[in-house]
Order: sequence, then structure tokens, then C-alpha cells
Amino acid sequence: MLELNARAYCLEPGAVHLWYRLTEGLDEHDLVAALDVLSPLERARYGRFALERDRRDFAAAHGLLRSALSLYGNARPAEWRFDTTESGKPLLAGTGSRLQFNIAHTDGLVACAAAVDVNVGVDVESLDSGRVPNDVVSRCFSEHEIAELDVRNGIDRLERFTELWTLKEAYVKATGAGLSAPLNAFTFEFDAASGLRFHPPDGTMNTEWQFALFAPSAGHRMAVAVHSGLPSDLRVLTWSKGPADANLGVKRTSSTVR
Repeated sequence: MLELNARAYCLEPGAVHLWYRLTEGLDEHDLVAALDVLSPLERARYGRFALERDRRDFAAAHGLLRSALSLYGNARPAEWRFDTTESGKPLLAGTGSRLQFNIAHTDGLVACAAAVDVNVGVDVESLDSGRVPNDVVSRCFSEHEIAELDVRNGIDRLERFTELWTLKEAYVKATGAGLSAPLNAFTFEFDAASGLRFHPPDGTMNTEWQFALFAPSAGHRMAVAVHSGLPSDLRVLTWSKGPADANLGVKRTSSTVR
């Protein structure tokens, strides 16, 4: 992975940087570069994936995270060490750093989010499945979200399901609760052409949530969730042969409904 001057990507408190990389066009050099910065444990996990595309995306995601972190911290990509919370949320090990991050990968797309003193969650999903899992909808979606899906058919229904699921996963990853949280206890409501309204779980107090939803390609969706007491400055960046600002419009944004 290419290393750049961290001052060019200064991460101020309240700012959130969302990095992504489309992986179908990665070549052998890209894969070797990603593998070179992984830890022995990560390389072992890489080797356990049966499918080549899954190995590619795992390596690309973790290589992206390590290289992005080195834009903000004082360690080289291979030097970062990670730990997890009791619920499995990853964090930096033993540094006392205020840097927060999250990571996600799916077939053909990887992403990570970074912030200072702000809890963030990111999720990416592919539309390649071609179907909506109705059992997941009935168990994990709120009544309003189910009604939203019921008026849609075909690719329109699949796209809306994927967008809702991506937002839900980003939210629970930001909370640190993971998929053990009741996913039907909160609601995302699509408003007009580009609006997004979030109805948090009952009893949630003193929280301020912001969300953004993107379509990095026709076949992917990407969502970021930000838990902050102040409005966050979101910057989206893409990593190809090196990092750059992404020419990617925001698909939808939101703030918490009180």
C-alpha cells in the first residue's frame, strides 16, 4: 500500500473520513501490497477463505484500514495492533489513541471509516444476491420498513432492502452491539429524493446520530453511521493506486428524529 504524508489528511475532532475501494480490478501487485502489511493472524484468516474473491476482499479491506490509519497516526501500516471489545468491535491496542475506526467488506467493495473521539460504523453490501431474504425482513425490520418493502417489486425491492440493511448494520456497528441488538427496534425512513430519517430505539437518551448512504457502483451500497454530539464533517475518499477525494455524490443523509 502507498504511504503518503499524514498532514495532507489531517483528521480534526468532529471530522469523519470514509475510505472505500472497489476490488474487482485489483491485480496481483495490489494483493501482494495488501498482504505485506497484514499481521500473521490476519494472514492466517486470509488463508482460511475458500473463495479467491473472499481472500482478495479480506486482504484489501485490512490493508486499506492499516494504510489509512498511517495517514493519521505515527505507525507504519504493518505496525498497527488491534484488540476488540467484549462485543467484538475492533479498536487500537495499547496506544491510548483517540482515533476510532470501523471496517467492512463485501464482494467487490471494501471500506473503512476513521474519526477522533467519535463512534463510527460502516457497512457495505452487494446487490449480487438477486433476492430479498423474507425471513430476515420479518425478523429484523420494523413495521414501517416492512411496509416500505411491501410496495416494491423486483430490483426496486432488492435495492431498498439492501439500503436498509446496510444502514442497520452501520448503526449497530457504531454502537458496538453488533447483530445481537434487536434490529427491528429502530427504523430508517426514506424521505423524498435524498432525505433519510432515523427513529432510534425506545429509551435511547442523549444521542445524536447522523447517517449517509452511497452507491459506489451500480451493484453496491455503502453506509456510515456517526454518533456525535455535534454535526460531523464527512469526507469521502477513494483508494486506487493512492488515496484521493472521491467523485461520489451522497445518495441520502439524515439526522436523528427526536
